[in-house]
Amino acid sequence: MQFNYYFLKALSNELSKHLVGNKISAIFSQNKNELVLCFINDRSNFFIKANLDGQSSLLSFPTSFARAKKNSVDLFSELSGQHVLNVRQFENERSFSIQFEKNFELLFKLHGRHSNILLFQKNELLSLFKNNIEKDQQLKLNDLDRPINQSKEAIINVGFDLFKIYPTFDKHIKNHLKVKGFYEEGQPLETKMNVLESVLSELNDSNFYLLKEVPGLRLIRPDTAYEVYNNPIEVSNQLARSFFSNQGFAQLKNKLLTQVNKEIKKCESYISQNENKLTEIENRRGYDELANILMANLHLKLDPSASHIELFDFYANEQVKIKLKPKLSLQHNAEHLYRKAKNQSKEVEVLKKNILSKKKILKELIERKDLISSMDDINKLKTLEKTGEKSNTKEPKPFIEFEIEGFQVFAGKNAKNNDLLTQKFAKKDDLWLHARDVSGSHVIIRNPNGIKIPIGIIEQVAQIAAWHSKRKSDTLCPVIYTQKKYVRKPKGSLPGQVLLSKEEVILVEPKREIHQ
Repeated sequence: MQFNYYFLKALSNELSKHLVGNKISAIFSQNKNELVLCFINDRSNFFIKANLDGQSSLLSFPTSFARAKKNSVDLFSELSGQHVLNVRQFENERSFSIQFEKNFELLFKLHGRHSNILLFQKNELLSLFKNNIEKDQQLKLNDLDRPINQSKEAIINVGFDLFKIYPTFDKHIKNHLKVKGFYEEGQPLETKMNVLESVLSELNDSNFYLLKEVPGLRLIRPDTAYEVYNNPIEVSNQLARSFFSNQGFAQLKNKLLTQVNKEIKKCESYISQNENKLTEIENRRGYDELANILMANLHLKLDPSASHIELFDFYANEQVKIKLKPKLSLQHNAEHLYRKAKNQSKEVEVLKKNILSKKKILKELIERKDLISSMDDINKLKTLEKTGEKSNTKEPKPFIEFEIEGFQVFAGKNAKNNDLLTQKFAKKDDLWLHARDVSGSHVIIRNPNGIKIPIGIIEQVAQIAAWHSKRKSDTLCPVIYTQKKYVRKPKGSLPGQVLLSKEEVILVEPKREIHQ
């Protein structure tokens, strides 16, 4: 509504009181859609700030303005030092111009999303603030005035289609006319004309209504809460303050909600994946039961090359086929299954602990989201943003970091990182992995509780270690693994070089890590 013709007519009249006789001291831009004009006289300064970014196109008139030392560009240099002669309002047009010496004229074409500022001399276009509006290249200054016959006869001749007679009426004026009954069928001519005259009187009475709930300016008294101003410069400044404060609030709120929603989604995904994994493990046949069945049949003679054996399952009262490790006795196979059962139990324990921890974090995130959504004070939002940043700030680690089934895994990015990871970051009970006989990343599986890490986890991490090595394109790659306490770095060795006092080897297919 600030760029409505009737408001601009009042604004240009008020501007002439402040500008005529002043001279331009600077015209500059500090960002793509902002132009600042500085006028001076012997007693004071006057500033015009034009924001023309489409969605928030506004004019404001700050009492002071601090120009940035960087990213500031001078524009319309021809006007430097020129005195203002007049402020010209174009008839029935959302445009006014400031006229200077030497026939310079700076046009403020205020057409909403297509607003622009253009410099003319002797009616010839010299330059534009926004060069991407192609139609403005052909704009003729003297064509902007639109004298229109707005007599009663002219209104009758167009069938009371007011917008042919008053193209400056916007949607708010149209709605007001409708509410006042201008378009009701059978309405007498005199009544229609009285309604129109009443609306025109309001548009020209120099009362400006600033909406309180949502930043907006009205020339006709609104139904919602408002403040009344009678100075177009004052109400313009207040509108700009309200708008940009509201815009900044909305942007910050949206930013914080986007961040917290992203964290909530990650938490929910993690919980879902690990609950599915837990269900799969808990529904799987227990290794201890299979081991007990083998122990009950130790008297049977076993073919050393056998990979399976079929036995009576006294738990389910039916035959069961049990997978064996060839060349191992039934007893040793049973011992192997007991170890798997123990590791499986620890894996379940870790999964449950991690799921519970994530659910606690998820609850806190949902509470934070509700708090952000309910806030209507930008200062409280800023405080919340700072506390969130503080709580989320962690010491950045120079390693590749991810998680596999509840175990934290870290991989070095280069030789120096490998030394940092192994010598400074890793703990003695962490599991250390590296592709055998080739250069590659040191990889660590965190093991703060000192438990035996399940072989399934080791296999997955070994695949990642293979991928982060010179053997990443091989079909199979041998990967060594051991506890970090068995890894040492000899004096004088090259970055990344270590010696192992104990190791095991696993053969795996190189695979890229899967981030959870």
